[in-house]
Amino acid sequence: MGEEHEYEGIRSREEVADVFESFARELRGDGPITLAITGGQVTVDPPAELEFEVEVEEETSRLGSDEGSIEFELEWG
Repeated sequence: MGEEHEYEGIRSREEVADVFESFARELRGDGPITLAITGGQVTVDPPAELEFEVEVEEETSRLGSDEGSIEFELEWG
C-alpha cells in the first residue's frame, strides 16, 4: 500500500500562489514532480493524462461568518 503525505497550515495568498506556480512549472514538464511537504520532499511521476477534479464550497452561517474551501485533486493509475 502506498504512502500518503498531507500538509495543512496557514499561508498568505502570495505564498499559496508561489506553491501553485512552482507545481504548474513542474507539471508542464515530462519528468517527475517534486513537492516540498512538511519539511521534506515527495516526488511523484504522473502520466500525461490525469483525472482532474475541483471542488468549491461556500457557506455563510447564521452568525454571519463566511467559510469556504477550494480543493484540487489529480488522480491517475
